Amino acid sequence: MRMIPASLPASLVRSFWTLADQGVVSLGMFAINIQLARTFSSEEYGTFVFFLSVLLALQVVNVSLIQYPLSVEGAVLDRAERRTLAGRAVLMTAGTIMPLSGIVALVGYGLGMPELVGPAVLYFIVWQVQEIGRRGLMSGLKHDKALWGDSVTYLGQIAVLNLMALGGHLTLERVFIAMTGPALAGAVVHFAILRPRFGGLSDLPAVVRRFWSIGHWALANNLFLMLRVQSLVWLMAAMDGMASTAAFQAVVNLVNIANPIIIGMGNLVPQIAARGRSTLSSNTGGLHPDEQAWLAIRGYVVIGAAPLLVYYSLGLLFPDQMLNVVYGAMSPYADQEWPLRLLSIGALAGYLAEMVCSYFYGVQRSQFALVVNVTGTLAVFAVVGPLAAMYGVAGVCMALLFSSLLRVGAAHYYLSKTRTAHVAR
Repeated sequence: MRMIPASLPASLVRSFWTLADQGVVSLGMFAINIQLARTFSSEEYGTFVFFLSVLLALQVVNVSLIQYPLSVEGAVLDRAERRTLAGRAVLMTAGTIMPLSGIVALVGYGLGMPELVGPAVLYFIVWQVQEIGRRGLMSGLKHDKALWGDSVTYLGQIAVLNLMALGGHLTLERVFIAMTGPALAGAVVHFAILRPRFGGLSDLPAVVRRFWSIGHWALANNLFLMLRVQSLVWLMAAMDGMASTAAFQAVVNLVNIANPIIIGMGNLVPQIAARGRSTLSSNTGGLHPDEQAWLAIRGYVVIGAAPLLVYYSLGLLFPDQMLNVVYGAMSPYADQEWPLRLLSIGALAGYLAEMVCSYFYGVQRSQFALVVNVTGTLAVFAVVGPLAAMYGVAGVCMALLFSSLLRVGAAHYYLSKTRTAHVAR
């Protein structure tokens, strides 16, 4: 039985599966964060947030240099070629795991928390394997297939952590171990569906060079994008300790409920833009291929914007009710109304900038996305120090809002400049 009527437009069908898959991922991480915020003290939860932020920062390498090129190239290949390309991506991921894991170990020992190094490294390795299988499926717009492995991973993690919490066995040292098992099971499901091909590796050096050519701008861009948020986690820990980090993350958790839409569309738009650009690139009598790619993705952007406007309006108008429902009236995070208001406005503005940057990725103009995100990151660095010193968590959120508004302005400028150049040609 079909879950979606065949008569629906392709954009709605693809959007449904994209949002369903990303919904499992983002809502899974949301539920995990809420469970840990309710179970642990502010210091312990802040420590988990800090370590997770380090893992997210390191993952930028694989996202930029392997997963993004795989998504762009795989979107225009047939199934057999895509399986071969996925096999090359798996081998490249294996090559990055050890040096990145070494950085995790250095951070753990540097902070005087050697007991967390082993579990965090183990989870990071399995997570990277699971993620490359997921991205391999998504490169062929098989978000419905990726949903199976992601459900096993993230719903499994929720189940395991809840069972451990109910039994009184959930400790900071055991969190990453508990998350590793479901991630490994999800990776098995992904690879069983993807079935990457590893034969004939003579072309691997050429693939590495090609991926670098596609992804090096994205690496620089994503590093700045990552630093824009993750550096604030580290800043809060340095200035006020792990409890302030936990308070900041508690607000971010509520804003991130809408991540299935933002990240899901961010995953889908580059592939749609790449397909539109490739399909129409030989048509010399029509619009420029990049202009056609923009027209192809506009409907997806609108589909994502509507529910975001509704949700972030709730965060703006009723922040105290949202905080009380999620964390409880007696929670140490229940008084973060203004930070939630500020981040709700910033997240809505950030969505617009993200969609334009995703379009730039799809048409292989990542340098424009880099400028947009450099602008946003430098804006945060310029104002966050004094704002955080004066207003604490609310000051950090003010800095993020200022950054988001500048990113929207920069994204609009480069989009207009690009499209004007197309018309001139």
